[in-house]
Amino acid sequence: MILFLKKYLLSILVIVTILVLCFMDTTEIEAPNILNFDKLVHTVMFLGLSGVIFFDSTGYLRFQASKILIFYGTFLFPVVLGGIIEILQEYLTKSRTGDWFDFLFNVFGALIGLGIAFLINSRLLIRK
Repeated sequence: MILFLKKYLLSILVIVTILVLCFMDTTEIEAPNILNFDKLVHTVMFLGLSGVIFFDSTGYLRFQASKILIFYGTFLFPVVLGGIIEILQEYLTKSRTGDWFDFLFNVFGALIGLGIAFLINSRLLIRK
């Protein structure tokens, strides 16, 4: 367990940051006047999460990760986390609402991250 926490420390910090951002009260915060800014934020958060998980999984880009680990870590886990966040926002918060389009952009960010991870992974040295 300690080795897992040590290996994925950066990923855990990003997950905690995303959770804090997704559950904090934003009624006092004025968002920039950019069309669909919220959707861009969701895409970037989950692209970043996918990237950090991939970064941790490859030992900071020192060796290739298995394709199944890349799929589960950089795509499936962020998608499930994004879905859980949207459900919890809808039912457990007063100032936030669950949004299917937010979830769609979470998936979009994770999908971009998956593609980038496969590209980078194919160029890394094969070491186990």
